[in-house]
Amino acid sequence: MVNLRVCALECEALRGLLQERAAQCLVLDCRSFFSFNAAHIRGSCNVRLSTIVRRRAKGVLALEHVVPNEELRTRLRQGQVHTVVLLDERSADLELPKRDSTLLLALGTLCREARGARICFLKGECAAPGAAAGRSRPRRRLRALPAPLHAALTPRLSPLCPAGGYEAFSAACSELCTKPAAPTGLSLPLSASSAPGSADSGCSSCGTPLYDQGGPVEILPFLYLGSAYHASRKDMLDALGITALINVSANCPNHFEGHYQYKSIPVEDNHKADISSWFNEAIDFIDSVKNDGGRVFVHCQAGISRSATICLAYLMRTNRVKLDEAFEFVKQRRSIISPNFSFMGQLLQFESQVLAPNCSAEAGSPAMSVLDRGASTTTVFNFPVSIPVHTSSSALSYLQSPITTSPSC
Repeated sequence: MVNLRVCALECEALRGLLQERAAQCLVLDCRSFFSFNAAHIRGSCNVRLSTIVRRRAKGVLALEHVVPNEELRTRLRQGQVHTVVLLDERSADLELPKRDSTLLLALGTLCREARGARICFLKGECAAPGAAAGRSRPRRRLRALPAPLHAALTPRLSPLCPAGGYEAFSAACSELCTKPAAPTGLSLPLSASSAPGSADSGCSSCGTPLYDQGGPVEILPFLYLGSAYHASRKDMLDALGITALINVSANCPNHFEGHYQYKSIPVEDNHKADISSWFNEAIDFIDSVKNDGGRVFVHCQAGISRSATICLAYLMRTNRVKLDEAFEFVKQRRSIISPNFSFMGQLLQFESQVLAPNCSAEAGSPAMSVLDRGASTTTVFNFPVSIPVHTSSSALSYLQSPITTSPSC
């Protein structure tokens, strides 16, 4: 059953839906991963489409791409969701988003597959000046859309508004939006008995390596990243509510096996190590702890390369984001992360699998086809190993190490 109408919903109407019928209302936020994580409507879901999926779709997407959660898809298909509301950053009119925008592609999919649900576009508060109460708003024909979507995407639209979408809703209904503070690392005093015993080129004047300073940082509310020293501080772990640890090393001890759940990933930080073979196992472990209401702390020796790689893989698969997006997201929280070049190559290959499972031939890195696990190599993907030193940004800027790392990162 195809829904032939898309309603233009105002902020106050959405407020009422969320307050009175939240269980029957699904809000799909079509903004970027960064924007959604910075602030979003409580209970909303982020819709993200990779460039390859968008290009291959040619205007027709499967519902799995729009609503990855299987339970939500089942409810939609069974008619258990009364209203689906889509929004972007600030569009107040359906003529504003580009034809291949996430918002319009998602609308087309929902009109085809969301049985019985009312499909709405959040346009914001912007009644035309002087318009009489209750007067029908003018209809506007959408341009540059496939013919079957014209009927579906021709709601009663108001004249162009200064702003709509999340921008308008957050201004009008801020109490229904979540704006988490930027995560910060926990900092507890160094105890004489547990302070690191040596310093290296990354050390501060107090003799504490840079990667051991502060404390574990929050990547997500249930996922933390840090060093082996942080993993030895039970006071830090308990203060953060940690219930499980992933030890991404072959030689760092598990200090509190009787108190926390541990997962060991015994890989070395070198160009021969195959860390990608552990991605799915680590992701499943994190999800199992999350589903039990726990929190996971991921560490290696320094919290720079191996453990950061695991966190990046988790973000990429569970949030369906590109490597560069995930990298910047983690780097904002722990600025010293710097996976080695082999790990970056494996993450690029993982990106092609996560974002376009059926398009790996087109999107995948050529790295893994030439990777010989038994051979000595310093490069496993076609990026130059030698990166010029300069301050201007470039497509490879995220590969530059912010600090000098040791082989035991």
